[in-house]
Amino acid sequence: MIIHALTIVRGRELHLQNQARGWMQSVRKPDRWIIVGMDEDIIPPDTGGTIDVITERVDTINESLPLAKARNRAAQLSDADAMVFLDVDCIPSPNMLTTFEDAIGESDRLWMGSPRYLPAGATTSDWSMPELREKAIAHPYQPRLTEGEWQPSTEYEKFWSLCFATTPDTFQTIGGFSEDFAGYGGEDTDFAFAAREAGVPFGFAGAMAYHQHHAVCKPPLNHFDAIIRNAIQFRRRWDCWPMESWLNAFARHGLIRFDADSDTLELIQRPTNEQIQNATVMTPAGF
Repeated sequence: MIIHALTIVRGRELHLQNQARGWMQSVRKPDRWIIVGMDEDIIPPDTGGTIDVITERVDTINESLPLAKARNRAAQLSDADAMVFLDVDCIPSPNMLTTFEDAIGESDRLWMGSPRYLPAGATTSDWSMPELREKAIAHPYQPRLTEGEWQPSTEYEKFWSLCFATTPDTFQTIGGFSEDFAGYGGEDTDFAFAAREAGVPFGFAGAMAYHQHHAVCKPPLNHFDAIIRNAIQFRRRWDCWPMESWLNAFARHGLIRFDADSDTLELIQRPTNEQIQNATVMTPAGF
């Protein structure tokens, strides 16, 4: 089976270098690593010539981070039997790719991997895979599979795009990521719901990836405009609200009026720079 790894990047040079170190220690290396830079040209990381690396660039449209466009472009560049999408802030475990390969060989579906979250400082200097494995913790809301295990699921709402695998045909059946979603928030849940609507089966695989620690906003006030815009877009398409915990948090901050049982989402004011700064915390992203 030919497998390509697909990564999208803006900034995060150290994260990208750490991901390259992870691929070099992988039991099964990707046959090609496709890296798409958002608003930047990417210098291919050094893999000692053991991995074919190609880079591409997409640019921001209307001041919004082109996440969907970048993932779609990466998929367009792949002619593999299977594609593994891995966010730049993730390091593949040595057996991540073999687990995805076995899962896809067993069943052609949308497979989400098993992210494990690292504490601050775990990857800022020299590190080893045993150290990452020892320090990493599972997300409390995701299935806790053992490495190499997989299970079918109908919980499409738990899909996150930071670590997943599928075949190009299945990606096309889903329709790729909707580029109607601009910037951060909602585009991955929309992708999963589109998979469900298209009859594409879903599942979780114990394909572990170590999420590198970085500061986040809780709630993500730094992505306020995109989240509001994408939430409204999602509601129109699926008749339900995504990211409810974030929207409720925005409401508690007095920034919006929000009622999850209706179409009510009204802007009161945008967050100030001070509010964004005060919301920035050093906790594992996604918690």
